[in-house]
Formats: sequence, structure tokens, C-alpha cells
Amino acid sequence: MPPNETLFLDTTNKIVKNDVSNSSFVQFQIWDFPGQIDFFDTTFDADMIFSGCGALIFVIDAQDDYDEALQKLQVTVSRAYEVNPNITFEVFIHKVDGLGDDHKLEVQRSIQRQSQDDLADQGLSNVHLTFHLTSIYDHSIFEAFSKVIQKLIPQLATLENLLDILVSNCKMEKAFLVDVASKIYVATDSSFVDMQIYELASDMIDVVIDISCIYGSQENENLAY
Repeated sequence: MPPNETLFLDTTNKIVKNDVSNSSFVQFQIWDFPGQIDFFDTTFDADMIFSGCGALIFVIDAQDDYDEALQKLQVTVSRAYEVNPNITFEVFIHKVDGLGDDHKLEVQRSIQRQSQDDLADQGLSNVHLTFHLTSIYDHSIFEAFSKVIQKLIPQLATLENLLDILVSNCKMEKAFLVDVASKIYVATDSSFVDMQIYELASDMIDVVIDISCIYGSQENENLAY
């Protein structure tokens, strides 16, 4: 979906579950929660939701007043951690496309400092939050989701080692193992990830898909790529 079309999406007002099963490595469920949900409500089964949860992603609007969102973050993390201490907690500081570079870093530092102080006040200073600056108008949202998914893949170290061997033997600059449907890279070699290289790789995937739609097999769409 083009970014501009997201303006016409309805606001999430109930729990929505989506199954993502694009490959053997990318198989998971996404539970989308409305912002107004009360995790301490007796009708909300926190044990059922969080007990099998691998990662919890909390989205904060960087262009809005985020004091209330940070309070909600503290409540959400404390409830989820109580049920399942093994959850990885990720914070997407979203809609940063409207902010300057200095302002982005300032917002990130402010949110990170306040959220960690709030958790420390609750005796949860041992809980680690990972922060990502994201936008739907560039590839930052795909990179952020990629990093979240990689934490949930037990074979990640092996995949990285194999890609290191591939890069070394084939004299490549960079290698990504990408889920074509979602553009999530489930692994990459151990060298630094340059955002521009990842954007170029993602654009090339779009080109391959577009060409495959024209010249690929009609019997099985997956055979084209």
C-alpha cells in the first residue's frame, strides 16, 4: 500500500490479529491493539495474550504530545513483563519524517530518558527497551521490523555466518536474506548496515516483482521470484 493511502485507513478500535506466513523464517502473528485498551480490565486476558508473545511493539507519535503515551507505555510494559519476562520490548517513535535530524534525536533522547525513569520508579530498571525512529515514507519502518524479527530467530547467528562466507567468497559488498513479500530482512552479514544500500536492495526487489508479474509463470506466482 502506498504511504499516502494510509490516510484513509480506519482507526484501530478493537484487537485485530493478522497471520504472516511468507516463508519458513517469517511466520508470526501480529496483534494490533487500540491505544485506549485497558490491560488491567477484568475482561482482558493478559495471560493468554502475553504468555506466548515474543515481542511487544509500542508505537509513539513523534509529532504529538507523548506524555500520555509514555504513561501508557509504562503500564503496558509492567503488565506484559509481569506475565512474561522473556518478551522483548520495542518502541517505534513514528512519524519522524516531519522532523529535522536534530529534532529527531532530541525527541528520541527525551522519550528514552523519561520511559527508563518511569520504569525505574516501578522497580523495573532491569527491563530493556529498544527504540527505533520510523516513518512510512522511507525504509526505516522495514528496517525496524527487520531488527525485531531477527531477535526472534534462533538461527540468526548461523545465518549471519553463512552470509559472511557468501560475501567473502563472492567478493560482495553486502548481503541480505530478505522475505520478498514483506521486505523484512531476516538476516544480513556482520558488516554495518548502510540504510542507502538496504533501500537500494528493497527497490531492486520491487523491480524484480514488477518484471515477474509481466514475464513470470502464470500458474504459480511464487515461481517468478
